[in-house]
Amino acid sequence: MHRSLIVAALVASAAAQFTPGTCNKELTDAAFACAKLFPSASGSPAESFNKIASPDGHLRICYGDAPECNDLQRLALTPAGDCTVQVWKGGYVNLKTIISPCPSPLPPRVQEKRLCTATGLIVSEFYGRIYTDIVRHNDNEIFLYNVIIKTLVAKSNGQCLEAVPGPPHPYLGDGGVMTVPCRPSEPLQQWTFQDQRVAATTAGMASFCLNTNPFLRGSGANVAPCNVGQLSTTTFVDCASLTTSYITIKTLKSGNRLSEYYTSLYANAPANNYNELFVWDQANKMLKVASNNQCLDAYKDNADGKVQVHTYPCDVNNGNQKWNYNTNTKTLEHATHAGQCLDADPTYADHHAQMWACTPNNINQQWSLDTFFG
Repeated sequence: MHRSLIVAALVASAAAQFTPGTCNKELTDAAFACAKLFPSASGSPAESFNKIASPDGHLRICYGDAPECNDLQRLALTPAGDCTVQVWKGGYVNLKTIISPCPSPLPPRVQEKRLCTATGLIVSEFYGRIYTDIVRHNDNEIFLYNVIIKTLVAKSNGQCLEAVPGPPHPYLGDGGVMTVPCRPSEPLQQWTFQDQRVAATTAGMASFCLNTNPFLRGSGANVAPCNVGQLSTTTFVDCASLTTSYITIKTLKSGNRLSEYYTSLYANAPANNYNELFVWDQANKMLKVASNNQCLDAYKDNADGKVQVHTYPCDVNNGNQKWNYNTNTKTLEHATHAGQCLDADPTYADHHAQMWACTPNNINQQWSLDTFFG
C-alpha cells in the first residue's frame, strides 16, 4: 500500500490504534518543521504529512532539497521514531509511516526520457512542434525529466513541454502540446509517468494524458482523457518500458496484410490498425495478433480432415500454434501439420486466408514479415 494511503488510514482510525502524542519534543518539533516545507491548500497538517510520505516528497528530502526535514529523517529512523504526533483534534500519525531510508544510490534527479507509442513511433520536437516519427536517434527525441519539479525539457531546444488547453474554454480534453520557455512553477508544464502513461499532474487535470494517432507517422501529439484501467493504444509511454515489437505479415504479390477479424483471418489492403499487427515469438514459433491477443492457430477439422486457420488463446504447449518462416521461399509453413502453408488466394471475394498444401513458387503462399514502424 502507498505510504500516503497508509497515513490517511492511520489518521482516520487513530483513536483505536495510537496513544495520542507519544513523540518526544525533539521529534515533534522536527516533524512540524518539515511539514512547513510541504504546505497544503487547506492548511491541514495531515495533508502536509501525506506530501512528506509521497514518493516525490521522499525524494525531495533525500536529495537535500528540504534541509528543514533532515532532523526528522534522521530521528524518525531510530527506535524513538515509532511514535505519534497530533495532526488534528483526535487525529494522529505515526512518524514511522511517513519516513523511510533513502534509496542508495539515489536515482538521477534529471533523467533522459524517450516517449513512444505502443507501435514503436517516437515523440520528436521540431521548432516547438511535437509529433511522431520513426526512431532516428537524435536529440529531438530526447526529453530531460526532472523527477522533483516534473518538467520535460526537449534536449533539442531546451524548452519545456507544455499542455495547451483548447477552446472554447480551457479544457485539456481538446488540448494540444508544444514546447515553450520553461517556467517551473507553471502547472501546465508538470508531467508524471504513471500506469504506463505520460500524464498531466496538475490538480483537476491528472486524468489527461499525452496522446496521438499510433499508426500515422507525423501525427501531432495532444492531450486526451487517460481512461486509466483500460489497455491504452493511443497514449505515449516511456520507450524503456516497451517490450513488444510488432510486425506485419504481408503478401509479396499485392502487399495486402494478414488481418484478424472476430478470430478469422483475411489478406486485406493495409488499414494501419491493431488487427494487422503481430508479435513474432521466434523462440516458441508463435505469432500473436495485437487486436485480440490470440495466436495464429491451425487445426485439423474433424468433419472433413482439412486444416483450418483462425486465432485462438495462446498456449506455448499447443502444437497448433507453431509456425516456421522460410526466409528463402517466403512461406509460413505449419510446424505441426507438415506440408501445410498459410495461403491467400486474391481471387476470393472476401480475401479470406486459408491453409493449403505447400507448393513450390506459389505466389499465394509467399509472405513478408516486416517490422512495423507506423
